[in-house]
Amino acid sequence: MWTYLAFLVIVYVIYTLRNYIRILKFIFTLDGPKTVPILGNANAVLEGNLIQRMTNEVQNYGRIFRIWITLLPYVVLVEPDDIQVVLSSMKHTRKIFFYKLLDNFLGKGLITRDVDKWKIHRKILQPAFHLHILEEFAGTFAKCADHLIEKLLEKDGKDVNVTVFINNSVYDILTETILGMKVDRRNSNAEDDTPFRKGQVMIPYRFARPWLLIDWIYRLTAAGKSEEQQQKDLLDFCFRKMKEKRELLRQNNSFVIDDETMSAEGRKISLLEFMVEISERNSCFTDRDIIEECCTFMLAGQDSVGTAAAMTLFLLANNPIWQEKCIAELDEIFGSDERSPTIQDLKNMKCLDMCIKESLRLYPSVPIFARTLGEDVRIGKHVIPAGCGVFIAPYCTQRLAHHFPNPHDFKPERFSLENSETRHPYAYIPFSAGPRNCIGYKFATLEMKSIISAVLRKCRLESILGKEKVIAKFRMTIRAHGGLWVKVRSRKS
Repeated sequence: MWTYLAFLVIVYVIYTLRNYIRILKFIFTLDGPKTVPILGNANAVLEGNLIQRMTNEVQNYGRIFRIWITLLPYVVLVEPDDIQVVLSSMKHTRKIFFYKLLDNFLGKGLITRDVDKWKIHRKILQPAFHLHILEEFAGTFAKCADHLIEKLLEKDGKDVNVTVFINNSVYDILTETILGMKVDRRNSNAEDDTPFRKGQVMIPYRFARPWLLIDWIYRLTAAGKSEEQQQKDLLDFCFRKMKEKRELLRQNNSFVIDDETMSAEGRKISLLEFMVEISERNSCFTDRDIIEECCTFMLAGQDSVGTAAAMTLFLLANNPIWQEKCIAELDEIFGSDERSPTIQDLKNMKCLDMCIKESLRLYPSVPIFARTLGEDVRIGKHVIPAGCGVFIAPYCTQRLAHHFPNPHDFKPERFSLENSETRHPYAYIPFSAGPRNCIGYKFATLEMKSIISAVLRKCRLESILGKEKVIAKFRMTIRAHGGLWVKVRSRKS
């Protein structure tokens, strides 16, 4: 009897793990970076050099290769044709397990939502990012950018870490456009009473201690309790702001009936107000959903846009020919007029647009992301099993020499209209691509153009001897080790 029971247990375990076993069988046919016991390639993730290693060694592995994150195997795709197969299909929109580890930091918003709820929320929130809504934010972009210039001009002739200034400006923009809070940064002693700049991503800490990947164990630790408290602070703050916004709208009797009415009224609203109005007429979009999405937009929009804008300014400082081209373009658009840019002005900044795209090609804000396959996928001679996690690394793909010759050089002309026409649409994916791409990419692009154009209309940036190189540091977003240092000079002087 015991032999029979043992046999049944073995059969049950094999049946339960059959998909994992099938994935393992496939993974062992692939090459990839060297691993260490138990951690696999997680040690390289912790050291921050896995993505750089993959980029340097991609030619050694073939079109697909494998990595191990602790005991979990994943496939890495780098070729645009293969990436398109995954990202363009609704069958592969589920995120991998590790995104759940971001819930306490980001909130359970669009980035980490399960597919079913993500579909509903994406459809509900998409109208908030239509161009006619974004036009209402142009004034906020310009006002915060003007304050940024005041701070930069105080450093006329001095060396500055431009990242700090840009991050503060981006944070002010998000506070007004997402939360609907007026920001007074002219008072340098003003305290920031929001919790959005006080959190810390704990994934690297948990990777280094694989047993903490088990949630109930992690919640017992001091780090887990600290993260839970941070999440509580975020949720409580957003709840208070949501409640204030709802009460104000009811007092003013200004709830709108539908998106067409909102567009026709043309009134400036924050994303939080937009979501509160949605919840009033859509019972499936709850207060908790509003709070979670609010946290996600506030936190996800900070590092990504701040780094991209700062990186573009740094690269322009170190490539003065392209800086002068952008300045000439801005002078042509504005002349001696000191007015704030309109949406049409931002659209007309073609040269600046090329420079931003080239900066995002070299240093995509999110250097790597992942999906779970919903069905078997054939890639060349390989069939990747359903359920397998797939990593996609824009940092690596966007440096493939056969798609971008001299891939490590700053060459914005790559993104001229004629040079872009023949390029594979999935060779450049800084905002992901397909149905689960970044919902706020238009918002981010206009925001960056507003900030960078404001700087170049008033300042010239120069490189600093010994600080001309970007030392990339890879975490959830890409950062520059040691900052991005430039010398600021007023164009008037």
